[in-house]
Amino acid sequence: MFKKNNISNFGLIFGIFLFSIFFYTSPPKDLEYVAWVTAGVAVLMTVWWVTEAVPIYATGLVPLVLFPILGLFELKEVSSSYAHPLVLLFLGGFIIASAMESSGLHKRIALKILSFSGTSPSKIIAGFMFSTAILSMWVSNTASTIMMLPIAMSVINIFYNKNNINKNNFAIPLLLAIAYSASIGGSATLIGTPTNIMLASILSDSYNYQISFIDWFTIGFPIVLVLLPIVWIFLSKVIFRVSSQKSKALEKTLLDLNKKIGRASKKEKIVALIFLSTACLWIFRKLINESLGFTLNDTSIGILGALLLFIIPTGNNERACSWNTANKIPWGVLFLVGGGIALSKAFKSSGLAMWIGSFSNYLYGFDVYFLILISVLVIIFLTELNSNTATVATFTPILIIFALGLEVNPLYFVIPTTIAASCAFMLPIATPPNAVIFGSGEIDIKNMIKAGLGLNLISILVVSSMSILILNLIFGYEIMSIPSWISSNQFNN
Repeated sequence: MFKKNNISNFGLIFGIFLFSIFFYTSPPKDLEYVAWVTAGVAVLMTVWWVTEAVPIYATGLVPLVLFPILGLFELKEVSSSYAHPLVLLFLGGFIIASAMESSGLHKRIALKILSFSGTSPSKIIAGFMFSTAILSMWVSNTASTIMMLPIAMSVINIFYNKNNINKNNFAIPLLLAIAYSASIGGSATLIGTPTNIMLASILSDSYNYQISFIDWFTIGFPIVLVLLPIVWIFLSKVIFRVSSQKSKALEKTLLDLNKKIGRASKKEKIVALIFLSTACLWIFRKLINESLGFTLNDTSIGILGALLLFIIPTGNNERACSWNTANKIPWGVLFLVGGGIALSKAFKSSGLAMWIGSFSNYLYGFDVYFLILISVLVIIFLTELNSNTATVATFTPILIIFALGLEVNPLYFVIPTTIAASCAFMLPIATPPNAVIFGSGEIDIKNMIKAGLGLNLISILVVSSMSILILNLIFGYEIMSIPSWISSNQFNN
C-alpha cells in the first residue's frame, strides 16, 4: 500500500516529466506550439490534482505562473480569470454563508429540513438532493450550492454530535449529493445552467431554430427524474454505505434542539432577510431586468448581499457580518476556480479545443448511435478540465456540421452533449458546484474521483439513451434526416 507522501512525491516528479515532454517536443501536424504546451500545462495540473502533489488550491495558480513565463499568454489576460465574475460570485456567496453560520441561521434551517426528511442518513441525503435539484432549476447551480452548503454542514455537525459513525458514511456522500444534484437539476430547464442557453443561442443565431422553454423542459426534466435517483442509489448504496436506519439519538437531539433554539435573534433575522432577498433576486433576476430595465447578474446580486451584511447594524455596535467572520471563508477555492477558468480560456484561444474536436473526422462510417455515445463521453470528460459553457460553445458548431455530414438531425448530437456538459463529477474544477463543495474541507479529491468516475460513465448511458428516446417518441424526429430548419446553403457550408 502506497503512502500518501510517496504518491504525492511521485505525482510531483511525474507531472513535471510529462510537461517537459510537451515543452521539448514538436506539436502534431495542424497544431500550434502554444496549443501543444497548453495541453502540457493541463496534463501537469491534472497529475498534481489527482496525486495532490502540492496543495490542490495551489495547483490552481499554475496558469498564473507558467502561461506568462512561457510566453503563451500575457499576465493581464491570465490574471483576469482570477477576478472572473464566477470567482466573485463565489466570494459573495461564501460571505453570505459565513454570516449564516455566525448568526446560527443555518442551524435553524437545518432543523426544519431534518424535521421534514427524517433522521435516516439516506433519507436526509435524498431530501437535500431533491431540494437542491428543484432550486437549481431556477437559480444558477453555483448559487443553489452555496445556499445549501452551510445548511448541510450544520446537519453534519448535529449528526456527529450524537452518532459515532465514519465520515464516509454520511458527510462525504451528502456533500457530493448536493453538488451533483445542483448540476443535474440545472439541466432540466433552459435557464438552469448557461450551457443550455448557449446551445439555444447557437441554434437561434446560426440556424434560426428556436428551442422553447417547454421544449427543453420536456427533454431535460425526464432525464433529471431518472438520473437523480440513480445518483442517490450509487452514492448511498454502492460507493458509500449510508445507513437507512433511523437514529433515535438524533431524534432526541432534534427534540431538544427545537426546544432550546428559542426565538430568532435580531442578527439572525437580518441575515435571514438578506439571504432570502438575495435568493429571490437570483430566482427572479430575468423578470426584474425585463420589467425594470436593470442589468442584474448573479455576481452583482451575490456581492450586493455580502455588502449589505457589512452595512446593516444589528445592535451593540455590531453589523450582520464582521470581517473576522468573512475572513474564515475558503479563499483557496477562489484560486482553484480561477485556475480552471484560465485553463479553459487557454484551451479555446490556443486552438487546442478546436484541434481536439477535429478528431470527429475519424468517426465517419461508424454507427450513428455509437457516435452519439462517443460524443457524450468526450464532452463529459473534457468538461472535467474545461468550463462546461466553453466546451458547449466550442463543440456545438463542430457537432452540428459533423451531424450534417452524416445526414443526421444535429439535435441528436447537440442536445445530449449539452446536457452531458453538466454531468462532469470527478474533479473540483469540473463544475462550480464541485468546487463549492470541495471548499468545505470535508472532501478529499480521491473521494470525488472515486464517486465521480462511475457517475460519469452512468451519465453517458442515461443522457444518451434518454435524449434519443425522447426526441424519437415525443417530438417524432427521425434521426437519419436533415430537418427543415437547415437550409441547403447551411448544409453545403
